[in-house]
Order: sequence, then structure tokens, then C-alpha cells
Amino acid sequence: MVDKPRQFTLAIEHPHESRLDNFVVGANAELLQALKAKHEGFNGYWVFGPRSCGRTHLLAGCYIQAQAELQSTVFIPAKLHAQEPTQIHDALAQAGQSGQMVIIDDVDCLLGNAATEAMLLLVYQRLLQDRGTLLISHIEAAKALSFVTLDLASRMRSLQHFQIQPLSDRDKMQLLAKRAQERGYELGQAVLDYWLARGPRDIANLLKDLDHLDAASLEHQQRVTIPLLKQVLGY
Repeated sequence: MVDKPRQFTLAIEHPHESRLDNFVVGANAELLQALKAKHEGFNGYWVFGPRSCGRTHLLAGCYIQAQAELQSTVFIPAKLHAQEPTQIHDALAQAGQSGQMVIIDDVDCLLGNAATEAMLLLVYQRLLQDRGTLLISHIEAAKALSFVTLDLASRMRSLQHFQIQPLSDRDKMQLLAKRAQERGYELGQAVLDYWLARGPRDIANLLKDLDHLDAASLEHQQRVTIPLLKQVLGY
């Protein structure tokens, strides 16, 4: 009997919607294609973009996909555990020893510290030797950053870099509609048009507003309409 590959991860919530197949692509088709592609040898990706641009969704989607394919995977959500160095060190130590894929979200939390940078360099070297995959996210490109460890700097800057492109208003409408469908209801085009024309348009606030609308819809046992939106969100 073949043992199922071991999964090692810190505590992370990856909602059911954070999958590659329901990521709203927008102008990021090349990035999504690269992450889905199967290549021989080592694969290294540095995905960057501002907060709430979809970086964590993509990385969680890759993690879920790897689990479905029974790949041994390490997921390190560094930002969530920045105040818990022991857990991060344990995860990096595990990643340095095993795992076909290592995913590190918000790697900025690991940089600027000689110990964690040294461990990250060992992760890179092991994956390079084992022909594995390293997937890292950050707000900025590696070339814009300062590293304590010069060898790590050169390795990180050599990874394939992809900047997540912002969603258009139409893409944002598609995102909201998809999230609503996953929760069991529809958002009409008139509601979406009104919402995007009057409310905040950054993704983080849109999704928070969707949570409020979702709760109000359940409480009042009615579909989301423009009057309900006005009442709940004040737009």
C-alpha cells in the first residue's frame, strides 16, 4: 500500500471558494495558466500585488489543488503567525526537509531576519534539487526588496515573477456574483450596477459588504434588492 503524502500546514482557514477554478481571472490569465501548468524540473513563482488583490486566494487554490492531486505540500501563511516564531520555524524546517510543493503567503514576514532567511534558502535549495515547486507571495517584486542573506536575494529574484493585475468593475461584479451563487442566491445586474456606482470599490470592502448583505438577506428572508442594499449598506 502506498502511503498518502503527508500534508503539513500551520492553522489556516481556506474557505471553500478559494479555488483556482473560481478565481476571477480578469487580466491575470497568464499567471493562472502558469500556476496550473505541469513542468519538468524545479518551478519557482513569486506572485506580488497589493493587499486584497487575490494573492491569498490563488495560493490557497494551489494548495487545495495540490491536496486533490495527493502532492505533499507545505503551506505557510506567514502573516497569520508573525508573532509565533516557533511555529514558523517548525514549518520552515519541515519545508526544508520534505514536500513536493512549498507555498509561502506574505513572505515579507520572514525577511529581514537572518535565521528565517537562512531557512528559506535551505527550502529553495532542497526544492531545486528535488525538482519541486516553490510559490511565494509578497506585496512587491523581489528586486525591490532588501535581504539580509545575499544568496537568498539572488535566488528569490530569479523566480518567475507575476504581478496580479487589478480587477475591472465588470470583474468585481463577476466576483460578487460568484460569491453570492456559492452562498445560494443571485445578485441581479441592477443591484450590482447600483452597488459599484455608489459604494467603495476595493475588494476587501466589497466582500465585507457582501457579508453584511448576506446576513441581512437571511435575517429578513428576502432576496438582495436595491432597497435592501440601501438599508443595510447606506449607499
